[in-house]
Amino acid sequence: MAKIELKYITKESPLLIDKKEKNKGVVQTAENDSFWQLRGISLNVSDGEAVGLVGMNGSGKATLLQIIAGVTQQTTGFITTSSRINFASVTHGLTDDQTGLENIRTKISQAQIDSFKGDHLTNGVINFCELGQWLYRPVSEYSVGMRARLSLGMALYIEPELVLIDDLFFLLDQDFFQKTSARIQRLKDLGVSFFISDSRGLNVEAFCERTVWLQFGEQQDFGPSQDVMQQYQYFTNYYYGLSLPEQNDYLAKKQQEQVNFDIDRLYDEFKGEQYKQGYTRKDEPRMRKAFFVERGSDPVVKEKERKAGSTTETTTTAENQPKKSGKWGWIVTVALIILFGGGWWLADSQQFSLSGKQANESSKMAERQKADSSSLAAAKKDATSDPKNNDSTKADKSSSEKKASSSKKESSEKKARSSKSSSSKDNSSSSSEETQTVNVSDGETIGQLAQKYATSVSKIQELNDMGSDVNLTAGDSVTVPK
Repeated sequence: MAKIELKYITKESPLLIDKKEKNKGVVQTAENDSFWQLRGISLNVSDGEAVGLVGMNGSGKATLLQIIAGVTQQTTGFITTSSRINFASVTHGLTDDQTGLENIRTKISQAQIDSFKGDHLTNGVINFCELGQWLYRPVSEYSVGMRARLSLGMALYIEPELVLIDDLFFLLDQDFFQKTSARIQRLKDLGVSFFISDSRGLNVEAFCERTVWLQFGEQQDFGPSQDVMQQYQYFTNYYYGLSLPEQNDYLAKKQQEQVNFDIDRLYDEFKGEQYKQGYTRKDEPRMRKAFFVERGSDPVVKEKERKAGSTTETTTTAENQPKKSGKWGWIVTVALIILFGGGWWLADSQQFSLSGKQANESSKMAERQKADSSSLAAAKKDATSDPKNNDSTKADKSSSEKKASSSKKESSEKKARSSKSSSSKDNSSSSSEETQTVNVSDGETIGQLAQKYATSVSKIQELNDMGSDVNLTAGDSVTVPK
């Protein structure tokens, strides 16, 4: 995983001609009014990896580190990282009018570290630097070696994630260098990454897994440290083997290349990469603005992260959502709901109707049984109250019992006929409007009913399907004309 990625990094700087040269007739033109300190640097650093920077003086090593640290702005290109960057340099990052201790506390405050942890880190930096009483003196009074110690201590202890070291090792004494080397190795094991610029190849090979060789602002090589250092050594042997005029001619040629560098060729390379990623010509204005103006994170990387994030979100949403059925599946589901719902409602309404009818019939049967028992009790009382009719009472009792049993049988038959007649009456709306249902009182005859409701006996028999039967039982429901 890349801790930081650089792509198409360039740095253009103006050429300032002094008054003396202007008086001699030297005029700046469009071809020589600036030069390019860096010309299209592209590289990356992984977690726990150290990348070395080598090259002759003026090759652009310090400029590249300053761009990564945010001290200066690149002219074109992208820097993609989310890591905290600590920059160790004798020329940047230290405030001369503050003491060493004040510089440490200022750096901790800028990192937004709480006071408890900040005190712990302050003690760590103080113990590492070994500056003693010099911590309470302004940094402007420090030697370059003391400035190197303080800068390294802050960079290696105040929550390092990506550390930039700008050619400081040659300023350290041997013991402090060994102490620094042990601290760097420990941080690498914890996943901290490094850019290390150093003029001595042995230090680069000791600390760095890969190395970048810069020459006149151009990236000559980037790969395993041992291989790159071997190529760099071949070049230095070649250069210093030249005569002085040959060296001057070589330098003049390379410096002119820095002046004549064509940034449009680098931009064309960037466009080719965009087209491979699926971008079209309509995206070019946005890409050109990102390349020359915004100079932030790589838009290709941001687009990949955005697509990966949207794909993950879509996949998660699809996994959490139930599968949708088609059109016919939806119709069948609705039909089944209506069918089962209607069936349940019909069965429930029929059960309710039957329960109501059964309750009505039960109440009518209870009223008839109550009337029969009351008539029998009255007859028994009349018989016992008249002593002259004891013999006839017994006979009447047996006949009454026979009558009661026969009347019960007749009442059940009448009940069946009544239910039939009521069903037939329900089916005929006109007859239901001209008739009414009444209850037979105790001792009431069919003739009395006919007289009471201004009709005939035959009409009552016809309405109730009684045939020729003229017997009525108290409590029976009888249909008569209105």
